[in-house]
Amino acid sequence: MRVAVVSPPGLLGPYLRRALEPLGHDVDLFAGIDAAATGIDGEHAAVFVAPVVDRRTAGDALRAVRAASPLRDEFPRAIAVALEADAIGRAHDEGFATAITIPFQVDALLAALERGRRGKPRVLLVDDSEVVRRHTGAMLEEAGYDVVYAHDGDEGFERARAEAPDLVLTDVEMPKRDGFALCRAIKDDPTLARTPVVICSSLGEASDLERGFDAGADDYLVKPVIAEELISRLTAIFAQTMPSVRERVLVVDDSAAVRHLVADCLRRQGFQVETAIDGEDGLEKAAGVAATDRSFDLVLTDYDMPRRNGFELVHALKRDLRTRDVPIVMLTARESRRDQAQMRAAGLTSYLVKPFSVDKCIAIVERVLAEARLRRYKEASRLYISAGGVRAAEDQAKGAMFAARAFEIDATLLFSDLSGFTSMSSKMTAPEVIALMNAYFDEMCPVIVDAGGDIDKFIGDAIMAVFQDDVRFDEPHALRAARAAWNMQRALDRFNARRREDDPEVKPVVMRIGLNCGPLVRGDLGSRYVRRDFTCIGDTVNRAQRHESACPLGGVLLSQLVYDRLHDRVIAKELPGIKLKGIEQPVSGWVLEGFRGS
Repeated sequence: MRVAVVSPPGLLGPYLRRALEPLGHDVDLFAGIDAAATGIDGEHAAVFVAPVVDRRTAGDALRAVRAASPLRDEFPRAIAVALEADAIGRAHDEGFATAITIPFQVDALLAALERGRRGKPRVLLVDDSEVVRRHTGAMLEEAGYDVVYAHDGDEGFERARAEAPDLVLTDVEMPKRDGFALCRAIKDDPTLARTPVVICSSLGEASDLERGFDAGADDYLVKPVIAEELISRLTAIFAQTMPSVRERVLVVDDSAAVRHLVADCLRRQGFQVETAIDGEDGLEKAAGVAATDRSFDLVLTDYDMPRRNGFELVHALKRDLRTRDVPIVMLTARESRRDQAQMRAAGLTSYLVKPFSVDKCIAIVERVLAEARLRRYKEASRLYISAGGVRAAEDQAKGAMFAARAFEIDATLLFSDLSGFTSMSSKMTAPEVIALMNAYFDEMCPVIVDAGGDIDKFIGDAIMAVFQDDVRFDEPHALRAARAAWNMQRALDRFNARRREDDPEVKPVVMRIGLNCGPLVRGDLGSRYVRRDFTCIGDTVNRAQRHESACPLGGVLLSQLVYDRLHDRVIAKELPGIKLKGIEQPVSGWVLEGFRGS
């Protein structure tokens, strides 16, 4: 086929030409976007785009070439040549059919070229039954796969070598070579070893499944298989085999042999690996990465190194705010209790005692990264779940997983809402609305939390918060809620003043806040198995929201129950005859004007 390579002058274009031309492909080199736009034509079956063309990323370069090319919508399928694994993850979104990373072997290059030319995954279906081939092939083609066929195991192996499929789906009981033998042959062949094999057979005993996985199968389906299950399982297999964006690891060791061993075994697991020759080099690279985008996800370092040993490197990384949370694994021959205690005190996450096996190294890295991911998830989840919800989830994990709990408590509910925000937001773009709301919440939420309140939920621009008695505070929950509401209005004044400094014509944001206290139910609300919320319900909650609706603009309205508890601590003006929605008799509310005493 005829192939185009869009690349700056250098080694990449000639290398691709030397790799592809002996195999019968014609390769045209284009040094830049203008040359590619006028030179690529309908005879080209695929286009390789280098990482940086005319100082643009591969994705930007591809879009520019397409826009300038007369072909436009008929532009050949493009293959990204990527330097890093995260570029592969973005390849499809950037308009590429597939991608390949540097460095690569010729067989990987050819496989990428074939995938790019086809534009869809190819499945080799091996089954001696004409009925099965016709039925299953139709399902796969309808799901968007390119399907090729073989009638027995021997033909299946030959077609696998000839067609370079993205996946092999095979029966077991076939003439000449059964599915188990075919699977072993594919996994033993250097050019096919990474090709996923899924066995689909009527043999469904445990021993059959064991033989299949022992042969190297990636999955095993028992006939009859419905279309939805088959496509779902194949989709999962392709998701696992697509180049993934794994964590970035820094390997620091003064031994070139150890660096190569560790880096190679981690790269084979899909990690992005960089190396450093000693502690000083490792510190410079860790700080450099942290300064440009994000820190390494893990550092593996030797102990005995020149310029800066591993212990000193750990100290330096933990003193830097940008790298202090990066987990660190020490490669060391020191295994005394004193050495281990010293390493833990310095902030070491784990250690690997030399000599070690490759499997042990991978296991330690996977465990440390899994723990780090779990820790980050728990920290991030606290931004999306109320403090009470976090505690409820932790308690739930210790007990019956699907039990629904409910507790009657005495608490104060705070509801805040912005006045006229719907009409204001209708005149703003969506990004402007989000930016304004997030800036507003950034001002309000810390005030609530500082007073011991738990933000239960956001309802559009409204905030619902619950205050309970807390051993961390001397004041009762009703008083803390009132102080929080008062301070929220003062914080909103400062927020509006800053907005007017940026734009004198901007309209101020106005808020109402209502408070009510009393008994309510707090617990799990929602589906037992799918999605639930840890929240408050009851008449006390409803009346708090009704008081917010009845509150004067820019004020804080206390219910009679809240005022009764705080009458000697607050200065408030009665607002009689308030009609609350759903409440027959009028009630009195109290507009907060200040506090008595200190």
